Amino acid sequence: MFGSEVLDVAIGLVLLFLILSLICSSIREAIETAVKSRARDLERGIREMFGDLKRQNLVPQFYNHPLINGLFKDQYDPSKPTNLPSYIPSGTFALTLIDLVMSGKAQRALEGAANVAEAIPPSFTDLRQAVTNLPPDSNLRGALLPLIDAAGNDAIRVRQNVENWFNASMDRVSGWYKRRTQIILAAVGFSIAGFLNVDAIAIARYLNTNQTARSVLVAQVEAHRRALAQAAEAGGAGAQPAPQAPGQSSDLSDPLGWLERQGGLPLGWRFSPEPGQPQTDFERDWRRAPVSPGGWLLKITGILFTGFAVTLGAPFWFDVLNKIMVIRSTVKPEEKSHEEPSKE
Repeated sequence: MFGSEVLDVAIGLVLLFLILSLICSSIREAIETAVKSRARDLERGIREMFGDLKRQNLVPQFYNHPLINGLFKDQYDPSKPTNLPSYIPSGTFALTLIDLVMSGKAQRALEGAANVAEAIPPSFTDLRQAVTNLPPDSNLRGALLPLIDAAGNDAIRVRQNVENWFNASMDRVSGWYKRRTQIILAAVGFSIAGFLNVDAIAIARYLNTNQTARSVLVAQVEAHRRALAQAAEAGGAGAQPAPQAPGQSSDLSDPLGWLERQGGLPLGWRFSPEPGQPQTDFERDWRRAPVSPGGWLLKITGILFTGFAVTLGAPFWFDVLNKIMVIRSTVKPEEKSHEEPSKE
């Protein structure tokens, strides 16, 4: 069984990683709001599905269709992909694509012709013929024909197959977004860890030697867990709002101050003694910059460890924190504090 001190140190570190992960996630969302990367990824995925990578044929027709154009402002402009929607329902995609094919707009767009018969197929059962009329080398024709043949004469299954094709392609688009998110989280995490001197090794050593800091951090986590449990038990419409987890409220506006108030974690750099600070105190300061190659190697290792930990994300560390608290609650009282020998 782990000792209570080891678990308390782990709780302090996990709480630190959780708060930093929340901060990095907030920064990532701010970047997403500015650059609209989801909209860019969605548009790129649709271009690849249609085989219209240069946005010259079917993609403008698709985005300017009333069902899609209602999801964003203005008309489709290839030079302004950030104005496009970041999400399109699969049902809307299927109906829009089928309408483009049935009306002949898809054929005209893919062939680049101006004068093609305007006749609209008389019924939905003629969809296969409309798809067959598409250019033989088009991606859209090659994708839709197997989907239609697999559905037989069932029009509902045809639409469902198109929706499933879209959802499968969006899984790939989601992969692009997740990989880029990991890269951005890593960049932000390493930057914060280096700039603020968030050294996981030094902080673990500090918590191991500072019982007050450990106690304050653990008490904060336990208080939030009790408050959340009480709110969950209260439930119902008249229940009080559930308190927010550490680092999810106004604490994010001043994360360093919050952490300092929770036991004075050694964050930040110190390159010289503060005014009036004795040299001996400065040498014992956990924030002091290393003066030897070995010290710098240990410092860089601790900062890198923090950066890698942050890339795992806030949900991961929130789950780990809950599990550690459960383990801690199972530690026997005599394991938490040594029993004093009985007096005879």
